[in-house]
Amino acid sequence: MSGSIIGISGFQNTSNSDKDKNGNISTLRAQSDNHKPAVKITEPVKNSIYPWNKQIPYAIEVSDPEDGDSKYQEILTNEVFVRLKFERDDRTAAVYLNKKKYEDTVALNGMIVSNCFNCHAVKSKLAGPSFQEITIRYPLSKTNLEQLVKHIKNGSTGIWGTEVMPRHPELTDSAIIRMIRWISAFSNDPGLNYFIGLKGNLILNKPAKNISRGIFIVSAFYTDHGTATNPERKITGADNLLIQAR
Repeated sequence: MSGSIIGISGFQNTSNSDKDKNGNISTLRAQSDNHKPAVKITEPVKNSIYPWNKQIPYAIEVSDPEDGDSKYQEILTNEVFVRLKFERDDRTAAVYLNKKKYEDTVALNGMIVSNCFNCHAVKSKLAGPSFQEITIRYPLSKTNLEQLVKHIKNGSTGIWGTEVMPRHPELTDSAIIRMIRWISAFSNDPGLNYFIGLKGNLILNKPAKNISRGIFIVSAFYTDHGTATNPERKITGADNLLIQAR
């Protein structure tokens, strides 16, 4: 699966057809413009140093001209996600941050909208199994893919103990497959974790025993809801900072 942050500029180029006879942008066109959300990580502090395996608090602020502001509770906290990515040093961290494409953001946003994270976390158990546990139990194959699509769409009972997987008939097979491929590709990476919400705790797990120190990239993302005239024209805003573990 590949994809990129939906980083379309909030202001599109205007052609002559978008302007009236005086050269002004038409009212209809102006109303359809969307603006990129402003996302800011306020906690932890940039370049802070923490011991391994420590839980540290994080906090995110989001402001969007169309959707509102998180400080007024206008941004849904479960639509904000934070990615924690381990890199061995500043050089490899810089290479990662300079990427123009982030393969995990598109399918992950669909999972957030579908409320997958109400019952599942990436590395820890909630009401349902973690995505890492699912990956281990169902390695990606044609048979397992078909089985998981069926479980997600039709629901299931008793597979993970007494937990009940609710039905999701609103999801298309292709959307479910994108989610499953995301789970398979990203959830079992020991140097990668994801957290949902404007506030929470990051866990600085050591990805390998022979590592003494390293860098964690903290990235926060929010995808807006488009505009009233074009709700599908969504834009994602992001913020990044580095912290150290030793």
